[in-house]
Amino acid sequence: MLMNPHYIIQIFLSRINDSLKDWKDNDDTMFINTRAAQHVLECIKENSCVTITASSGVGKTATLRHVALRMTKEEGYDVIIVTEPGDILRFYNPNKKTLFLVDDLCGNFSLDQSDIKSWEPIMEDIKQSLNKKQMKILAACRFQVYQDEKFDALSVFKSCVCNILSKNICLSKTEKVSIAKLYLNTKASEIDDFYDIYDCFPLLCKLYHDNPELIITDFFQNPFSIYEAEIDTFLKKGHYAKYCALALCVMFNNKLKEEMLTEQVNEETRIIIENTCEACRLDRGTSRLVLQDELDSLTHTFIKKEHNVYKILHDKIFDFLVKIYGQKIIYCLIRNADSDLIKERFLLERKDDMDQFITIIPTKYHQMYTQRMIDDWSKGKVQDVFSNINMKLSQFRQQFQNYLNTLDISYQRQLANICDEGKQSKKPYFWKFEVDDDDDDDDTYDTSLLHCCYLGNISMVKWCCDHGVNINRCTYNEKTPINISCEHGHTEIVKMLLDRGADCNKGDWRRQSPVMKACKHGHTEIVKMLLDKGADCHKGDWRRQSPVMKACEHGHTEIVKMLLDRGTDCNKWDNDGQSPVMKACEHGHTEIVKMLLDRGTDCNKWDNDGQSPVMKAYEHGHTEIVKMLLEKGAEFNRCDNFGHSPLMKACEQGHSEIVKMLLDRGADYPKCTDFSQSPVMKACEHGHTEIVKMFLDKGAEFNRCDNFGHLPLMKACEHGHSEIVKMLLDKGADYNECDLRGQSPLMRACKHGHAEIVNMLLDKGADFIECDNKNESPVMKACEHGHNEIVNVLIDRGADYNKCERSRQSALMKVCDYGRRTKIVEKLLDRGADYKICDIFGHSPLMKACEHGLSEIVKMLLDKGADYNECDN
Repeated sequence: MLMNPHYIIQIFLSRINDSLKDWKDNDDTMFINTRAAQHVLECIKENSCVTITASSGVGKTATLRHVALRMTKEEGYDVIIVTEPGDILRFYNPNKKTLFLVDDLCGNFSLDQSDIKSWEPIMEDIKQSLNKKQMKILAACRFQVYQDEKFDALSVFKSCVCNILSKNICLSKTEKVSIAKLYLNTKASEIDDFYDIYDCFPLLCKLYHDNPELIITDFFQNPFSIYEAEIDTFLKKGHYAKYCALALCVMFNNKLKEEMLTEQVNEETRIIIENTCEACRLDRGTSRLVLQDELDSLTHTFIKKEHNVYKILHDKIFDFLVKIYGQKIIYCLIRNADSDLIKERFLLERKDDMDQFITIIPTKYHQMYTQRMIDDWSKGKVQDVFSNINMKLSQFRQQFQNYLNTLDISYQRQLANICDEGKQSKKPYFWKFEVDDDDDDDDTYDTSLLHCCYLGNISMVKWCCDHGVNINRCTYNEKTPINISCEHGHTEIVKMLLDRGADCNKGDWRRQSPVMKACKHGHTEIVKMLLDKGADCHKGDWRRQSPVMKACEHGHTEIVKMLLDRGTDCNKWDNDGQSPVMKACEHGHTEIVKMLLDRGTDCNKWDNDGQSPVMKAYEHGHTEIVKMLLEKGAEFNRCDNFGHSPLMKACEQGHSEIVKMLLDRGADYPKCTDFSQSPVMKACEHGHTEIVKMFLDKGAEFNRCDNFGHLPLMKACEHGHSEIVKMLLDKGADYNECDLRGQSPLMRACKHGHAEIVNMLLDKGADFIECDNKNESPVMKACEHGHNEIVNVLIDRGADYNKCERSRQSALMKVCDYGRRTKIVEKLLDRGADYKICDIFGHSPLMKACEHGLSEIVKMLLDKGADYNECDN
């Protein structure tokens, strides 16, 4: 059955809007803005992708949600909550500012290799989309997941990382006190000595807030002992059904669906529930409805229910419960627990760097555990077997293979050829929204050989080959074993597969061949091996990118030389009109550029955006390459399709040496973009003081506006570049000129909190009374954005703080509508601000403060006599 894609999209977006509303309600009342949150906000404004890392319970998710809400309100971004990687490309709109949120990136306990495999095929597309600037990604990731070496494959998520436990942004004592007061009220003072015992302090405050009957000092000293004591009490007092209810949450890996307890279930699920009941001292025939009642009774202490699924309140508590039940009913867990739990929560031998919540399996259960992995394999859970954390240990891998070899030979062949049952959940992003009852051909899904090639397990690859696995069978995205081995640099496996007749020219769904994968990742020996076997080194992928282009892009000089010596065309361009030399120039690979120029490559070929190799080198600051290209006669005054000249690119990025080089060669510095933005404006916007000085010394025009009415001074004021502001003011820049929205340089500085610049402009006589097109004044902007120092300066200068904007909101109302800015409210009220003024909807400052749960501000307003009975329109 096919469902209407537009209908599904509308449902998806509607759910996102509901989630955002819930987040906002919680954020307004139960979130303390921390330096970590502020740092993440600043990072996502400046970068296209930011990853928040920390251990569980520290506040990653709350920070991610708070920053997303701020980006919606302050920067106008649409928010999309990512449920699977393909959502990013599915909902990407190049004409719309979109912020994609990814929580629990690649697993919520350890790294999930199936997630890595889902992200890898679309990483290049994501990088291309991020380069267009309209899209951003904000992700949250457990620190142990981020540290896993396999995570390195997702380079986008390593470009800007905020570890909120790091010294410079971890919770300060003041922030912890504020969180404690918010959640614990009058009891906050009782935990003064316990702030620094656990990293997960925010979680502890929330848990206690929801369970205030606990003894607060005991809970904050050792929270897990409280939960352990509660579980022991269930056993001692014979509350076996409660004990079993929690065990079922563990057994089903924190995804216990309500229907498992209320509706007909398959035999496998029924047996798991019966076995768990027996392990928890209940009769095997205990009614599932009784267990459901017990789960309901544990709501808010241990359990929450989301979308008809019973879960433990928080991942941190779940981690602890798995450890507890791993000690109490290990036999039952090994036999019955979800295969995801089996693969990531149990080790046969202790490791120094293992997570504190890992369970060590007693020696007498080792064979049973290995057999459980074989059983999972036989059921098609191939991914879970080969991504098991024990498989990282060479000793275990050998033991596992030894055990395999004891099995009946026909059973071994059967296992070797089983395909992964997880195929339906791992389809590529381009198979959109189709709900089809027919299974796809098993030939398109993962076998044990594909997994072993991915992991580089040489002996298991040989075992698979010896047991009749088709070495050219593909994954769902058309990757063959040799393609995967070439990508990951497993030289010995590549040789083994080639010797057994592997197809060295078969590409994946992007038509990327094994040799292209090896060229991209710099595996020189593998490239040579493939070329010696007759691999086609000229064939391009679906974007017409050739192996030599990939090698040039990633800086693999020896491979580039090898390919050129084999006759590869170095002037062949891809679908975007980009050539190998352009890729090398963009990424700063000087030796490769020289090699290509010596081979006669065209250095004046423009791509589809009108950009040349020299422009790429300018933009990225590769001075030596620029010199090389200019000496070869590269054109440096021609603009791209967007009106950007090479000089403009260098100014924007702050490459002063290149700017000087261009000016010395006579570059056209008055030339503007299609939006009338000049090079000096770009330098002012991005804070490149030396370049600005260079232009001013050349006599560049600094009072010329762009198409939006922006001046260079305005850009410098907005972005807080005080030295440039001073330089422009000293040169006579117009500090009262407004843009098309009626905003002056002073207003921009007030909005963005640059107090030094505000004082500088005021000292020059800037107009602080003038309002913009919305009738908003500088003082109103400073109030709205919470800049206390600037508010004080403006009020002391005589700014009218009772003046209202177009919807009749005053400065006081702006503060009450935008959060906890108590000092500004106090200042305004002390100065006699009118707290009775209502906006066009009849909302008063008191009403706004009540709406956002700002109790301190509400008290201030009431103390001043605000009317608490007044109603809106």
